[in-house]
Amino acid sequence: MKEQIKHQSIFIRGGEAFDNKEEFYSYIKNRPFDPYYNPRRWTDWLEWSLSEKFDSFTPMMPNKQWADYEGWKIWFERYLPYINHNKKSKLIMIGHSLGTIFLAKYLSENKFPKKIHQMHWVCSVFENKGLVDEKITTFEFDVHKLKNIESQVDKIFFYHSKDDHLVPFSHSKKFMKYMPKAHLFSFKDRGHFNQPAFMEILQVIQENL
Repeated sequence: MKEQIKHQSIFIRGGEAFDNKEEFYSYIKNRPFDPYYNPRRWTDWLEWSLSEKFDSFTPMMPNKQWADYEGWKIWFERYLPYINHNKKSKLIMIGHSLGTIFLAKYLSENKFPKKIHQMHWVCSVFENKGLVDEKITTFEFDVHKLKNIESQVDKIFFYHSKDDHLVPFSHSKKFMKYMPKAHLFSFKDRGHFNQPAFMEILQVIQENL
């Protein structure tokens, strides 16, 4: 029986970053808290939905509540030896919130070992302006290097809701200025996409394979 060659996905989830310990301590002390709140996330749902055709990597990034770019980079690169270089296996990347700016910085500064077929960024973080309680700190990138991303990716998609209370919609619009080939899906009532399922992103992935 012929072995099925699966596609691959790499999913970089969000996190929090701060300038110093005092900001971090203040954040975890004052953020809304409910010990019974454990909602289902579309991130898990999407991985399960793709599982028939995809092998998915979802790195548990170190210290995600006080994130540091260099630490994330080291951990991310430990996955690179497992990239399938078979041309029949397509690679997609998905980032959410802080995960998007990590990918922006990494791919603008580094040559990825395989052409990325699809890139999907949800609630993209571009800069400090408008962020609630957080900073981009070590994830700051050179906007002039963003052109290096389009040369490494076939198709780029942004998803952002105009009522996002954590990352302004304008952040994705700013990325679009430097990545003109990308497509932006805008929403009105999804907030920071803390939802159990995300049918739109699954549909776009499947339609563009």
